[in-house]
Amino acid sequence: MARDMPWTTLEEYIESLQKTRYRGLVVLNTNSLAETLDALTRRLSGNCGLIAPKRLLKGTPRCDHISPGHVEHVLGREYGNIIVATDGLLRPNLVAAAAGAVSAGGILAIVAPPLSSWEPAPPGGRGGYRRYLLASLREAGSIFWWDEQQGVLLDRRPEKPATGWPQKPRRLRRCRLEELAATEDQADALDKAIRALARGVRSVLIRGDRGRGKSFLLGLIIAAAVRRGLVGEAIVVAPTPQQATSVFKALHMGLKRLGIKHRLVRDGDVVVKATGPWGRVVYAEPEEARPAGLLVVDEAATIGIARLRSLSWRSGRTLAATTIHGYEGSGRVFAHMVLDTLPRPVLELELVKPIRYPPNDPLENWVVRVFVLNPDPPPLDASLPPAGSCRANSLPAEPSVDQVRAVMRLLASAHYRSEPDYLLVILEASNHKVYTLECAGYTVAVADVAHEEPSYDEPARLSQKILEVQLRAAGIDDKPRLSTWRIVRIAVHPALQRRGYGSKLLSYIENSAITNKVDAVTTLFSRHDVIGFWLKNDYILYYVSPRFNKATGEKNLAFVKPLTPRAQQVFAAASREARRKLVLAAHGVYRDLAAEKIATLIKATTPWHRPPLAPGPAEARALAYYIKGYYELEQVMDSAYIVLASALLANGVINMFTLKELTAVVARILQGKPIKETAGILGMGVQEAQNLIRDAVRKALTVAAVGKPNGTASSLGGGEASRCKRE
Repeated sequence: MARDMPWTTLEEYIESLQKTRYRGLVVLNTNSLAETLDALTRRLSGNCGLIAPKRLLKGTPRCDHISPGHVEHVLGREYGNIIVATDGLLRPNLVAAAAGAVSAGGILAIVAPPLSSWEPAPPGGRGGYRRYLLASLREAGSIFWWDEQQGVLLDRRPEKPATGWPQKPRRLRRCRLEELAATEDQADALDKAIRALARGVRSVLIRGDRGRGKSFLLGLIIAAAVRRGLVGEAIVVAPTPQQATSVFKALHMGLKRLGIKHRLVRDGDVVVKATGPWGRVVYAEPEEARPAGLLVVDEAATIGIARLRSLSWRSGRTLAATTIHGYEGSGRVFAHMVLDTLPRPVLELELVKPIRYPPNDPLENWVVRVFVLNPDPPPLDASLPPAGSCRANSLPAEPSVDQVRAVMRLLASAHYRSEPDYLLVILEASNHKVYTLECAGYTVAVADVAHEEPSYDEPARLSQKILEVQLRAAGIDDKPRLSTWRIVRIAVHPALQRRGYGSKLLSYIENSAITNKVDAVTTLFSRHDVIGFWLKNDYILYYVSPRFNKATGEKNLAFVKPLTPRAQQVFAAASREARRKLVLAAHGVYRDLAAEKIATLIKATTPWHRPPLAPGPAEARALAYYIKGYYELEQVMDSAYIVLASALLANGVINMFTLKELTAVVARILQGKPIKETAGILGMGVQEAQNLIRDAVRKALTVAAVGKPNGTASSLGGGEASRCKRE
């Protein structure tokens, strides 16, 4: 039986929020979506945003209409209220982003089908997201929840008004722009940034949770830079012009306060440029951005580390903001990566005080908790047992809310960028399984594993697709029909890393794969600080991407542990191809990859029994003269390249070199770096580096003179390889 909407009660709930200044959540489950939307918008005051597909709208909406596929348009903007309407899917990203744009005293409203028929997850899932979302709604500290079949399910309101908010900053009159600051820490950050720019600091990084005024602060700093004559041209980079709204708003207010003449240029209703006799500030999309005297990046997570590095190092000064806990999913890992990427010296500032809503806002607390926007894992008991005493298992088919959040927190804390939508992967994807390691009641390690079968579509069998690409490059056209498990993410509590907990969980997954007759366990990643973990667990490299990952700025690496003879055979072929590319393309595609990293990765690949490159007597003679001191290396670089490349490809030879020797020849001979740069990489003087390279060439030449298969010229492929142990 359908029940009438209690509009009067809902209006009282909205009025209570306006009085307390806290924000609230409204959930209306009904079959009359269009009619309910129309009636709800009539009862809202102030500006509002409506995120809904057009098919659900009745007439012209009274709110700004935003397509669900362009939710990024709400970022950086502020609404008195936001309504999300859906007849099915309710993406976590959408809810988290929309909630962040609601100002104090407003509501985030979700209008959806009745509970009896509503499925908020994509079709074909396991139902985990629906269970999790409905259970989480009951935790909200401020919520009005009504279902047309069951009536009012929850009516929970803030009890007391927010006190001491907004907190006005002290007026020390350090600069006129300080009067525009909304909080004390924003005023302090502005003062520090202005002083830093005056003394020549190259980069300023602003960090903080969402709703702290980072974008507005960027605009005020630009205004200060204009005042000091530091802006000829400034480029403001953000995913969309709408997301740069706060930057240009603050810039306009700042220039006006300073009495600096300027003109605003709009694209529709959005400001995209500010110009004046002093120069100009121009918005640019990430793909079209170019270096400038002043580069301003609003939310670094959205443009990626690679692009940030390229732009910032070619710009005069850089102002960047990144979210620690927010919809953008940057997290502390990404914030550290940004800090390491920016040109030095760097001034790092963090904003703590909320601006858009009061501290302890119930809507914000709910969104942060449900969508795990704060991924910092909880503190652990110091007396935890060693990894060997912990118990590994897979996540239950219907995990509890606490189990889901524990998993998400660990996965997000270890990943460079984790969005709320990842909930849909671990709760709904039928080919994903989550494994955990439990110690003394704590979840200390977790892994998301994708099960890949030959019959799956390409996106669902990523490691197999990479394998096929490598085999095709090696001249092998057949597609091996393998069953693989891919470690999508694996994370260990930060306090327990490098103590065997990750290896314990990985071993459990590998044994489970063997039990299920899986051919191989693979992984693909671009955070190179974890290479050692996979090498320690006996994984081999079988692919290095030719391009940098846009998010991390590093090459994607694929590692594998074959579990069957067939997998051993085909992945060995792919691994040999990876070694060939690393060695022969080190001077080109992989020249920007650190020499010591290439040296490590070469050792992690499978060698060639008969290398595709064979030095002859001419190379041997030329290098003999070099070793005796008759020639400089530059005079015989071609011969040195052939001999060293062949040696590094060959079976058993690579272990003759120390890691330092290997790094030296990779940098100087394979990558063609100058001797001074090579010496700097090695941490030694030029003469010492030259002697090290000469010794390495001597070793390679000694081996080259031994193997003479088929009575031909010297080669590092046949006779020598047969007498060496397999690496």
